[in-house]
Amino acid sequence: MYESYWNLSEKPFQYRMPIALCYPVKSQQAALLRLHYCIENDAGCALLLGESGLGKTTLLRMLEGSHMNLRPFVHLAFPGMDPVEQLRMIARQLSESDTEPVSSFDGLLLSIYTALQRHTTDSDRHPVICFDDAQLLTPRVMTDVVLPLLNLRDFDERLDFTIVLAGQPILASHLTRQPQLRERTAVTAKLAGMTGSETCDYVRARLAACGADTDVFSDAALTRLQEISHGNPRRINRLGDMALLVGCADDLECITAREIDSVGTELLTAA
Repeated sequence: MYESYWNLSEKPFQYRMPIALCYPVKSQQAALLRLHYCIENDAGCALLLGESGLGKTTLLRMLEGSHMNLRPFVHLAFPGMDPVEQLRMIARQLSESDTEPVSSFDGLLLSIYTALQRHTTDSDRHPVICFDDAQLLTPRVMTDVVLPLLNLRDFDERLDFTIVLAGQPILASHLTRQPQLRERTAVTAKLAGMTGSETCDYVRARLAACGADTDVFSDAALTRLQEISHGNPRRINRLGDMALLVGCADDLECITAREIDSVGTELLTAA
């Protein structure tokens, strides 16, 4: 809508950013390193913590694409499912087939165990099972799904797979009430917002990649963008996108701190 006004080839701030366009934020790279450490050292279970919008799901996608032997990569994005439903989803993705798995609790665990054996001993793969929004998992899912999976690792040393619990920081306090699970969590990776310099570099890099040959955002606008968003990538994308739309509608030559304040009041207040 506003691309031609700003002489851009496409929108620089997309709501669903492709992995190839992700900016290498320092905390994100550090978190990814910790997850790889957990996998390479067969540590079993890792926590990935970060506030909403910091890119936990994006980081999981980056992890999935980082090495071809991290297969199957099971991504569970429905924390409200009960234990049997969670196990059924895991069994189906590990089997890599359209065949409906058995429905009984013990049958599903056996199916998962068999699939993990096949992947790790026959094909030299390293399955990864990720629970997204894990702060919403019920205690029953923790004790009836996550803990039994870790028990399988302890029972059979040939099994080589990793569990990642990704969620908001409150997840860490939830695990204090699950001592058996907490003690088996070997690695904790934490995401933080972009720094001021990272925010400026990200905005300028995205605009340049889309063909901008002038400073579309003033220095004051970039400073205000960092202050309002606290370096949260999702907020930066939303604020930047709407600021460009407002600037186009108002026939501006560049985005100033005033436009950032305006869209910030509109978007963040509504959120």
